Amino acid sequence: MELATIGREIHRGYALEIWHNPRETFEPAFNTGTRFRLVFIEGGTGILHLQERRVAFIAPTLFCLNERDRPTLEQHLNLQAQALYFHPRVINGAFTLELTHSGGRGLPKTTDLQDLFCLQPFVERSPDYGGELRIGPTSARRLSQLFRATSEEMALQRDGGWPCRSRSFLLELLFLIERVFSVPQEADGSVLTAASDDVADVIMYLHAHYSQKVTIDDLTRTFHVNRTTLTERFREATGVPIITYLIQLRVRMAAMLLRDTQLSIVEILHRVGFNDPTHFGRTFRKYVGYSPSEYREHACWMLH
Repeated sequence: MELATIGREIHRGYALEIWHNPRETFEPAFNTGTRFRLVFIEGGTGILHLQERRVAFIAPTLFCLNERDRPTLEQHLNLQAQALYFHPRVINGAFTLELTHSGGRGLPKTTDLQDLFCLQPFVERSPDYGGELRIGPTSARRLSQLFRATSEEMALQRDGGWPCRSRSFLLELLFLIERVFSVPQEADGSVLTAASDDVADVIMYLHAHYSQKVTIDDLTRTFHVNRTTLTERFREATGVPIITYLIQLRVRMAAMLLRDTQLSIVEILHRVGFNDPTHFGRTFRKYVGYSPSEYREHACWMLH
């Protein structure tokens, strides 16, 4: 089974190594040994046999599986799940299945190592982690949006950018999941090692809404806290002001899309929450040291 999306009219016959299964049930037929698998449990509950463990899960949950995993669904009730199957080389053309398990040995570029890091939830295994990640409702909503955007882009194939745009949505999914994985004890993805529950909720909100306009007033209304308390607690937990954290998050997301897609800079800046190209260029250079076009020329593996 190829588990790829094939171009129809535009890029006819082109095989994009991403495949969407809208009704994932962990069928053994899909254990091809050639794909990573991101499974989003949207509803229901069940027991999955994974990594010599029996994992009881309840929605919303993610399973980040690599090509060596052989999950078996032992039982379930009202299961609603979907999955994206993909080969690591759609993230970076230098990646092989073997390399993803090597810890990056032999990769010459720092940017390649950064790309490999986003696959860590799929390859790291320990007695306490077999690929399952519990997620909060805000992350679940964002994941649902990105799954839908990815599947629609591959299904409709509206223009010549559909392969790259499909990849970009997958990259956004991996970006969000890496945040979840970074602090598994929290309900949502945060790079922090410690934060109070209320600050973690704010971080969760920022990670889900970075592409939209977000103000301090929005946050105080959403979380029913006064401005001074919110800003002080956030800075104490993160070391930076809220808006600085949000800008750094947007810049990091933009850098990944510049590095790993050929989408236009204008499309990328709007995708990550900027409106003005000049402001985006100045901000990007401030944090990265390059203009967006210079960074793409230096770091985009698709151009070399």
